[in-house]
Amino acid sequence: MKSKSSKQILTKLSSKKDFNLTQAMENYLLSIYVVMERFQRVSNSELVDQLRRVPESENLGTSLPSVSGMLKRMEKEGLIYSNENRDILLSDIGNKLAESLIRKHRIASRMIVDLLGVDLDRVNAESHMLEHALSDELEIDIISKLNNPKIDPFGQPIPGSGYKVPKSLVTINCASLNTLMVVHRIPEDDSDLVKFLTNNNILPGSQITVKEIAEYRGVVTVEVKDKIITLGLDVSKLIYLCEKCICGEICLKIKK
Repeated sequence: MKSKSSKQILTKLSSKKDFNLTQAMENYLLSIYVVMERFQRVSNSELVDQLRRVPESENLGTSLPSVSGMLKRMEKEGLIYSNENRDILLSDIGNKLAESLIRKHRIASRMIVDLLGVDLDRVNAESHMLEHALSDELEIDIISKLNNPKIDPFGQPIPGSGYKVPKSLVTINCASLNTLMVVHRIPEDDSDLVKFLTNNNILPGSQITVKEIAEYRGVVTVEVKDKIITLGLDVSKLIYLCEKCICGEICLKIKK
């Protein structure tokens, strides 16, 4: 039986005007949302950097003229606007559409991992293809099958799920030294990095201790299961930890 609450959430997230969104526009909305979610201002250069992480199969143009042209089109459609600092911001309807896309993407990720057992380094590319084709009705069916998940396999929140971000959430480069913590969220859009993190058990739910933050050398040293691992400083800024995990789905993984 389909959950009434799931239907209500879905209606709220996918409410639209008469927008004829192209697949490219959907990827732009998704990319803007992801950058905003990382607590960063969204400038043209940051957006271009995120767009370059989108799988090649999406055929996105990432030259500055191409990006500027798409942003002008989206602004004309009322999906985005800019502030006095020329940051890119989502309008109310743009944010709702972006949340709907992010939701489909992360639901698809959970489906292909939990139900199909796909390796984590393949998940992002597969989910990008599914997010554009997933109907609202099928999305509800998948949510029900997965028992209403709150996070995707990378620890990222699923919009509309009621997920609450832990107050103690920090990136590795800002974490306290020699304190046992829990990996809460990892980046999904670099398959080689995801494979490296998987091989070293730096995954949501894993216990981790930050041993050294050497900014002068551009590296961070961590310990996972008695193994010392060196990460680049840039990578350490993309991995989130929490001192006390409040998300049941992640805590359950620790117990296994």
